[in-house]
Amino acid sequence: MKEYDITVIGAGSGGLVAALKARRHGARVALIERNKIGGECTHAGCVPSKTLISSARLYHAMKRADVHGLPKLSSSGDFDFARVMEHVDNVVQGVYQNEQPAHFQDLGIDVYIDPSGAQFLSRNEIQIGKDVIRSNYVVISTGSSPRPAPRAGSEMPQFVTNDNFWALRKLPRSIAFLGGGVISAEIAQSLARFGSEVTIIERFPRILNFVDEEVGALAVNVLKREGIRILVDSEVTNYHLSEGGQIKIVLTQQGFQREVFAEQIFAAFGRDPNIAGLGLDRVGIAYSASGISTDEYLQTTVPNIYAIGDVTSPAKFTHIASYQAEIAVENILNGNQVKNDLSVVPWAIFMDPEIGHVGLTESEARRKGEKVNIAQVNTNSIDRFVTESATEGFLKVVMDENDVLLGADAIGVHAGEWIQFFTLAIQQKLPIQSLGDLIFIYPTFSEIIKKVVTRYLRNKTLPVPELGRVEVL
Repeated sequence: MKEYDITVIGAGSGGLVAALKARRHGARVALIERNKIGGECTHAGCVPSKTLISSARLYHAMKRADVHGLPKLSSSGDFDFARVMEHVDNVVQGVYQNEQPAHFQDLGIDVYIDPSGAQFLSRNEIQIGKDVIRSNYVVISTGSSPRPAPRAGSEMPQFVTNDNFWALRKLPRSIAFLGGGVISAEIAQSLARFGSEVTIIERFPRILNFVDEEVGALAVNVLKREGIRILVDSEVTNYHLSEGGQIKIVLTQQGFQREVFAEQIFAAFGRDPNIAGLGLDRVGIAYSASGISTDEYLQTTVPNIYAIGDVTSPAKFTHIASYQAEIAVENILNGNQVKNDLSVVPWAIFMDPEIGHVGLTESEARRKGEKVNIAQVNTNSIDRFVTESATEGFLKVVMDENDVLLGADAIGVHAGEWIQFFTLAIQQKLPIQSLGDLIFIYPTFSEIIKKVVTRYLRNKTLPVPELGRVEVL
């Protein structure tokens, strides 16, 4: 039986970071995976979706080239969705080339891949296929999977999820997204730009209901303007296969029944942690439907076993899995000294225009009962956005009554890039003045940060009875 210092179960982004960090520190490391190394992010999430979004954005821009003084694309006759999806697959395979098992074997990491997955036999023994290994410590990083859709009958075509969507080679003439979250916003917009008739069905009063309300309202306006039908306060009650092969979706909206027809249904109900088959009960690891329970050091109820990423965290982002991987391995090697601090989590939604967020939204800050100051600037007041003919959007900064940064929300070109300045400022508890004092390259998108800060501070000196909110239009 082979013995290891640290065994990592799950070779997605978090698992790879954990295995590599442990190996760099001289540990004997085993890496276990049931499918392909790279996990959901490489094969069905971040990499393919952002590639598709990039193609859709360019195609959309070609049809609007006259905005830039160029001849616009006047016909879609040559559009080939299969070629787009082959391009997506080529990009995925290119990334995967750097994640082959042999690469990690060459680094001294033993890789075990078997479709049966890993199963705990004891707190130190793990079975993978026909192999049984022994490990002093274990890091569980098995990720999450799309939440299954309700069964709709054997005659119904298989619903699309972000797992099987990438096998499509024919553009759906019409498609309905069930759920109004991130995946729906990103993929729905791309398909609409390619020519699909798209509907988003959401049970809550608004899609993207976790984003700042003003940001969400602008995002909805953009999607509707691009031809996407958005049905909120809508509960799906049934599905039927209609004549002609379309799916009839029966739903209740504000007490009234209505029907929506679509060629395909994309189920985007959220994600569930991958905990089945691990044998958690056998070794006494506590878990729930939300995932594996951990303490502030990412340690499970079994002291030598840690868990990271989607399988344990409510913040289901690739960058959070990688962040937690560093913490878990550090705590294994040096004792529990580093806490899993998710108080400042940045994230982005890669629709067009992008949405970026960090810290508290305005409504979250106000619910805390504190006085809140808001500084807001529109992207059309920043020269770089004007030169790119991309002036739709804004940046909102949330502060307490002493101008301590609490959060920031943005929607605009590359918002996910320039929101990062606020991540650093909030994390390091820097005063807002520190951002205003920075020299920003002109003309750049990130110059919007200096603009919102300097104008906010300048307006503070004006004799106004109540500051509250400063908007720069």
